[in-house]
Amino acid sequence: MPTQRSPAGLGLRRWPRLKGFTLVELMMALAITATLAAIALPAYQNQMRKARRNDAQTSLQKIVLEQTRWRTQHDSYASSLTDLGWRTDLSAQAYYQLSLAQASSDGFMAVATAQGDQALDSECRQMQLRLDSSANLNMSSGASAQNDAARCWKQ
Repeated sequence: MPTQRSPAGLGLRRWPRLKGFTLVELMMALAITATLAAIALPAYQNQMRKARRNDAQTSLQKIVLEQTRWRTQHDSYASSLTDLGWRTDLSAQAYYQLSLAQASSDGFMAVATAQGDQALDSECRQMQLRLDSSANLNMSSGASAQNDAARCWKQ
């Protein structure tokens, strides 16, 4: 490559312009990507928690069916999952721990309590199905059995 002379006649060499990205351009692209990821990740995790609620709903509905079957042969509803033939107290995908409460001859309440990462789902950490003496099936969520189920239960 021939040497180009500067106006002052000095023998300074000019470097040819190379193709590619500068460090500043790369850092800007990285900063934009990190910002988008920081915004998108919490929304993604929240959607995953909402989708996992189906695990609790399916398990609780299965308990209701098995309790109904049990009640046709016994004087009261089963008071434990082992009575119903369950080998574990976890939901099918293990996002919820299941339990039975208030079992009597009139009704029962099945409870699914979130565990692991699903426990961060503050609105629906606990989901319940209650069968009362009038054969009404009540769905609820949260610590109280009277909470609005519409935000946690798909209708």
